[in-house]
Amino acid sequence: MPPETVASPSLFPTTATIDPVASERRWPTGFDWLAALGARLGNDGLPDFGDRRDEAAAVLAADVVAPLADRGTIRVTGADADAFLQGQFSADIRELTPTRGQLTSYSNPKGRVLAIFTAIRAGDQIWLETSRAVLGDALKRLRMYVLRSKVRLDDAGAEVVSIGVAGPNADRVLAEAGLLVPSVLCLCAEVGGIVVMRRRGERNRYTLHGPAATLAALWPKLAAHARPVGTEAWRLTDILAGFPSLSAETREQHVAQMMNLDKLEGISFSKGCYPGQEIVARLHYLGNLKRRMYVGRTAADAVTRGAPVFVAGSTAPVGDVLDAAMNADGGHAVLVVLQTAQAEAEDLRIGAPDGLPLTLIA
Repeated sequence: MPPETVASPSLFPTTATIDPVASERRWPTGFDWLAALGARLGNDGLPDFGDRRDEAAAVLAADVVAPLADRGTIRVTGADADAFLQGQFSADIRELTPTRGQLTSYSNPKGRVLAIFTAIRAGDQIWLETSRAVLGDALKRLRMYVLRSKVRLDDAGAEVVSIGVAGPNADRVLAEAGLLVPSVLCLCAEVGGIVVMRRRGERNRYTLHGPAATLAALWPKLAAHARPVGTEAWRLTDILAGFPSLSAETREQHVAQMMNLDKLEGISFSKGCYPGQEIVARLHYLGNLKRRMYVGRTAADAVTRGAPVFVAGSTAPVGDVLDAAMNADGGHAVLVVLQTAQAEAEDLRIGAPDGLPLTLIA
């Protein structure tokens, strides 16, 4: 029997073959509706719309809409929600408003980052978006410190999901779908329960956060003016924008400044104490930070997060891979945390001293 095909609802009409093996895999929580819209599940369990290399090329030139299926959301409620998070996170939660989101991090007492969050205030709730790979552990640890505080933390992944819109005409794509368009970085705008947040990057980038059913209904309106692409293609835009994300392999490996969270306004040096604050403050005020995050590229057709980075011929690693996504040339764009003294090295290698070459681009 021939495979079933489903037309993609966009100005870039395509057909997607539904792989019977992939269809048996479990769709990321809150995104099963994508199956009826032409998406398929890759070997990594994340949705795409066919050719990942072609999708990578699209996000560099066209208007695109993408499911952020590698991310989940912790919902925080209760009278003490703000005070509780203020004592746990690196950013100043007092600056989080319904019209301004916030990047922040959660660290262990040694200052090593457990999770990186995008915080959004939605009515009387605070949504904490982060990588699904670290959400469970971060949620468990946060709950340990609730004690008598009037605060509740829940995994809202089945109810609150996120999608991304990017491209030269991304603002028009949002407007055509009836959404407000934030004009300033981290600014948020809410319409019908959907929060739109402007993201970093040289190109226009926005993320939409809200109930899964609401975003599922909105998807065809966005896809009428933007090309649907997969989750990895969106991660490419994050990497090129220098936006870090953690995985199971990279959690608790780096202090916040090593991932440039100070430059990304994810750290407040004037707020009160939080786990790891002494380490973060010492690096800031003594100025002895020896590692930073850099954007790079490699011809490798696969890159492992957490893989060591070497100077060719040296036996000691000088950094590691934080994140990676397929690039338009078939290689990968990567975020690496690297010794600053090696940022000018001419022959960096991934995985081994004689591994594939790594070129820093920013």
